[in-house]
Amino acid sequence: MSHTPHQQHPRILIAGCGYTGLRAARAWLSRGLTVTAITRSTTRAHTLQQHGLQTLVADLADNSTLPELPDAQIVVWSTGYDRNSSSSRRQLWIDGLTKLLHKLPDSPHPRRLILTSTTSVYGDAAGSSVDESTTPQPVQEGGLVCLEAEQLLRQYCLSLGHTPIILRLAGIYGPGRLLRRLQDLHEQRPIPADPDDWLNLIHVDDIVSTLLYTANCPSPPTLMNLAASETATRRTYYQTLAQLAGTPAPVFQPASETTGRGPSGNRRVTSVVRPLLDLTFQYENCRAGLQQALAADSDSH
Repeated sequence: MSHTPHQQHPRILIAGCGYTGLRAARAWLSRGLTVTAITRSTTRAHTLQQHGLQTLVADLADNSTLPELPDAQIVVWSTGYDRNSSSSRRQLWIDGLTKLLHKLPDSPHPRRLILTSTTSVYGDAAGSSVDESTTPQPVQEGGLVCLEAEQLLRQYCLSLGHTPIILRLAGIYGPGRLLRRLQDLHEQRPIPADPDDWLNLIHVDDIVSTLLYTANCPSPPTLMNLAASETATRRTYYQTLAQLAGTPAPVFQPASETTGRGPSGNRRVTSVVRPLLDLTFQYENCRAGLQQALAADSDSH
């Protein structure tokens, strides 16, 4: 059974207040809610404070002890893995999540715990469609660790009567994040991927809308894929980006011809859950999303 947060204005705790988390935090702040963010950087904490957030400085991925956490009714795990970090994905997503959950104060009221996972948990579907009923078969470390984190969250919530909400995100794009630098397209640097594989995308604004929706609706979904309904191929996405940005057409070098990262899996991500909800995305195709992102980037310069 799902529970509505017990306060009229629930308190929000966000672990990982980066590209997506900060946008969600600002949306909650604009609605008069109190938002606390956990960040491992004092510099980042200062920036977040300037936006109106309360902050706790702590590294979830190391062996240090977390400071006392607020009694938040909505807890959001939105951490992104920093490839430059000395910590592993497992240290962040499994050890860090475990540390956070065990540090949450006891509460007589049910909480909602929202975890932003990844559609890479589905692995390679050889170009076929996958939805929430598809059995996950991750092939890369990121998908493997995220699937384990999902199971960890479910077990924790089951033992305490909390509500787990797992959002499996497709590739995130939006202002300042176009999957590839425009300079690369200008210089015609080859894109190391198969142009005809599916490229599943979700605009950051639609993630934020979903976070606000699932935090507040009476009966939230416990698992949902977040991907635009109009799936594009990589060719379509990069040709659209090049057209809108006025760069040369993209050049592809399929992964099989490179010695770099292998494919993460060719699949078309769909959702059988979202159509049942009162939840509408603004950007169901990449052209609309790219137009918005490029316009926002232009306005910020």
